Amino acid sequence: MNLTRSWFLQVARLEGLSLIALFFVAMPLKYGAGIAEPVAWVGWIHGTMVFLYVIALGSMWRVEGWPLWRVAIWFVASVLPAGTFIAEAKALPTAQA
Repeated sequence: MNLTRSWFLQVARLEGLSLIALFFVAMPLKYGAGIAEPVAWVGWIHGTMVFLYVIALGSMWRVEGWPLWRVAIWFVASVLPAGTFIAEAKALPTAQA
């Protein structure tokens, strides 16, 4: 596996984990237990990961020559909890980082 694909998959996994942590850990703490601080930290981490994810996705488009429809699918997957993991399993079954 080349370096660009490996980097993309690592960033995609971290972005997916940060979204899951935001939705299923930080937000329930904020709205269920009244503890707002985790949302600020996890939200900042998730925002940074989304920024890196978009850069990595652009790299896959440019370096790997992905068609625009594949880039769009991965972009939509990034806004769904566990979407990046599902996209990896469906779209890149032989890719292991």
